[in-house]
Amino acid sequence: MPYFAYRGGAVNATQARVVTAGRSAEEALEPLFGWLRALADDGSPMGVAAGMRATGDGWVSVAELVAPPYDRLGVLIAEAERTWGAPPHVAAALWWKSFSYWTALPVAMGWALNRRVPVLTAGTTMLAVPAAEAGMLIGTSELRAATGDVGAVIADTLVHDVHAPLIDALHALTRVGRRGLWGSVAEALVYPLLSFDVLDDPGGAARTLLESVGEPVAGLVELPALRRRTCCLWVTLPGSEACPTCCVTGQATGKRSAGARA
Repeated sequence: MPYFAYRGGAVNATQARVVTAGRSAEEALEPLFGWLRALADDGSPMGVAAGMRATGDGWVSVAELVAPPYDRLGVLIAEAERTWGAPPHVAAALWWKSFSYWTALPVAMGWALNRRVPVLTAGTTMLAVPAAEAGMLIGTSELRAATGDVGAVIADTLVHDVHAPLIDALHALTRVGRRGLWGSVAEALVYPLLSFDVLDDPGGAARTLLESVGEPVAGLVELPALRRRTCCLWVTLPGSEACPTCCVTGQATGKRSAGARA
C-alpha cells in the first residue's frame, strides 16, 4: 500500500488526499495562523511559535527527547518537580498536560477551521523553553499541511508519532500512568473546540474529532460538557483545587483552572 512518507512517521495515501510543504502549506494553514495571531494579540499566553516555525536557537526535537536514556527529557521533568514541588510522576503529568495542549491546539483548530492540519512528527516537532508566560513553545522544523481524512493524519502523526513515544518515555522515567497521559491528549484535542467560539455545534464537533482519531484517545472524555475519565494529577498537589474537568469532582464547568495548562 502506498504511503506519504514523513521523517519519523507515515500516513496512508488513501486517507490523506493532499500533503503540501513550503508556500502551499502556508496558504493551506493561513486560517489557522490568522486565528493564532488574533489569540496572541488578545493577550492570551501562547505556546505555539509564530507561523509554527522553529527559528533561532534553543530548540530540541521530540525525537531527541525520546532517545534513551532520556537525559534531555529528564532535565525538563526535574525542572517541573522544582516548579510544582511535586513528586516525579506528578511533575511528569503536569508537564505533559502543557505539552499535549500546545501540540494539539494548532492541529485541533486547523481541523475546526477548514480541515487543514499541520503535520507534526517526532523528527520535525520542536520544543523550546523560553522565558514566556506559556512556559514552553512548540514549533516545527518543516512546515507541512494535510487535507482529506485528517483524522487519520492526526492519528498517524501527532498521536502515534509524537505523543505515543513521549508517553512511553515519561512512563519509563517516572512510572506515571499511560492512561492518564492519554486522557490529557483527549482533553487537549477537544478543549479548544469547546472553549473558542468558532463552531456551531462544538460538542458534536469534539465527538467527531475524537472518533475520527480513534484509539487511544476515543472514550477518555465525556461530552458535550467536557469531563475527563482520567485524572491529570493536579488535584494531588497540596492546596490545589480540582480542575473544572476533573473526574474526581462533580460536573465540569468547562472553565479553565489555574492548573489546567500548567
